[in-house]
Amino acid sequence: MEEDHRSAADWVARAFGAFGVLLLAVSSVSVVFWPEPDHFKPATAAVPDLPTRLELQVRSILRGQIDALLSGDEKGWLAPVDTKARSRYRAIYRNLRNLEVSRADYGVEILGRSTERTISARVMLGYCLGTATCPAWANRVDEGAPKLLYELTLAQRDGEYVVTGLADVEDGNHLQPTPWENTELRFVRGSRVIVAGPPGQAKNLKRVLAAAEKAAGITDRFTTAPPVRYRIYLADDRSWKRWYGGQLSTWAVGYHLALNQTGSDIVLKAGHVLDSDRQLALTVQHEMAHAVTMVPSRNRDPNEDLWLIEGIADYIGFFPGKPQNTESRYALRAWFDEHGAITSIVRPQLTEKSDDLAVSTLYATGHYAVGCLVDRYGRARMLDFAKRVLQDGQDLDPAARASFGKPFRTVDKACVSWITQRV
Repeated sequence: MEEDHRSAADWVARAFGAFGVLLLAVSSVSVVFWPEPDHFKPATAAVPDLPTRLELQVRSILRGQIDALLSGDEKGWLAPVDTKARSRYRAIYRNLRNLEVSRADYGVEILGRSTERTISARVMLGYCLGTATCPAWANRVDEGAPKLLYELTLAQRDGEYVVTGLADVEDGNHLQPTPWENTELRFVRGSRVIVAGPPGQAKNLKRVLAAAEKAAGITDRFTTAPPVRYRIYLADDRSWKRWYGGQLSTWAVGYHLALNQTGSDIVLKAGHVLDSDRQLALTVQHEMAHAVTMVPSRNRDPNEDLWLIEGIADYIGFFPGKPQNTESRYALRAWFDEHGAITSIVRPQLTEKSDDLAVSTLYATGHYAVGCLVDRYGRARMLDFAKRVLQDGQDLDPAARASFGKPFRTVDKACVSWITQRV
């Protein structure tokens, strides 16, 4: 499953680290025509400086490529690209088309080493996949649509500029590298899910799709706004170490990553999730549960609410099974035997010193706690509470009073008793 199969330190650093912020200078040029009286001489237009002229050239090329991408014109997308750079550009185009790209925007900053003959530009690419709506452009990488950062090089040939290179930057953000940036993936799609993977995983994609389509029928029930499609990437060992930074425990089997406020990606480690149909089903359903309970989110400190984040994902992931009939029961029994009964459904935040039992107890307690909330107040009120906390960023007490009509300490005490009776 997601973070439940990585160390606490990895989980905290990977999932909820501070967003990197980068502002790019994005200039624009506008021309306004005014009526010119006969007795005035026309003003001499100022000649744009070199960086502005070069920026206009880059913007013109990028605009043409994006128009080609969105219209399905591969030839037009590749037209300004040098032969040596076409392999990566072709992979990006075909991957994005299969991922149902719906919009793309860009920001441009001309670097100081640029000349009339050779341009070096820093480019910020924003994109939306499989959605009818896409946020307006924002320069911050953590606002609006998800964004990627590149260094683009162009050379002048026969009076025209051609793209000679697209390089990653060292200070890229937490969304890089994406699975679709470098290798042409293989795809299968169902009515609710798209599954993609490198060529070596092509034979396994239909198996994942079957499990994911079944899981979607369950996870869709826990939201009023399900994703247009869920996206799942099946990673081989090499891809697992690279995609989205790859800084995960060697025994992690999957994770969910929000793409700012415009959906999310799920990445599965093929070498583990395919061990059994049960492992695959539980992992897929758990990660898809994150997609319907965490996006979009204005929660600025989700680590405080990790018990609820993973608790609701486990509740949905094991659904329709009850917490006391799952592995969560064994985790809590182990904690009870070693440390005694829990005193709150809110578990301490994980740190680098948290051991495996502390991590598994947080997940199990959250799983039981969500089961308690459903049993005592109903699914609709539980989901309202979870949305207030996980997506709206409300504190536990005001969220509990709004959803359950009771202070959180009352809810907490009742659920501790409920859990104790069932472990």
